[in-house]
Amino acid sequence: MQNRNRKSKPEAGALPSRGNGVAATLPEKDSLELPLRVLPGAHPCQACGACCKYIATEIDAPTSMQDYEHIVWYISHRDVGVYIDWEGDWFIEFSTVCEHLTEAATCGIYRERPRICSDFSWNECEKTTQESAYRDRFVRPDEFVAWLEGKRPKAFAKYQKFRKKLIEKREAASAQALPEGPAAGLESGDAADA
Repeated sequence: MQNRNRKSKPEAGALPSRGNGVAATLPEKDSLELPLRVLPGAHPCQACGACCKYIATEIDAPTSMQDYEHIVWYISHRDVGVYIDWEGDWFIEFSTVCEHLTEAATCGIYRERPRICSDFSWNECEKTTQESAYRDRFVRPDEFVAWLEGKRPKAFAKYQKFRKKLIEKREAASAQALPEGPAAGLESGDAADA
């Protein structure tokens, strides 16, 4: 039996204090039944599942007007974001729940899960570390454009000119495509049917 008053090196499976001054201890690795249907209450992942509610993949850092347009297009869609991590790498993120996430926020295919899942460590999760996973994140076009204005003012000015020309070109094409007058090109009897 261990002396509870004596400070010692944490045991294997020991977790950091959860705010109540008492460190929680997980059962030994081999004693957890897999796939886990319910995590021990002291486990930081218990009832979370946040890492199973999105996917993100690295994209090239934008350097051209077309790249900026792609970013705006991505984040014009629901549940899509773009972020820059602390190393300066760019990612596109899709908020979507894994088909194997259980109601208890555990993995329904734990033994057979993809390697990317097993490579992810809860020790490095932003919920555990209390550190943001990204330096900058955009979920709406106006957020990205504001970032561009603040962080890359020359690129922002070029992008604004690019957008202005694009819109003017579209307006000119629309004006040419529209017939003159409300019923131009229709026979007199057809106008009532339109």
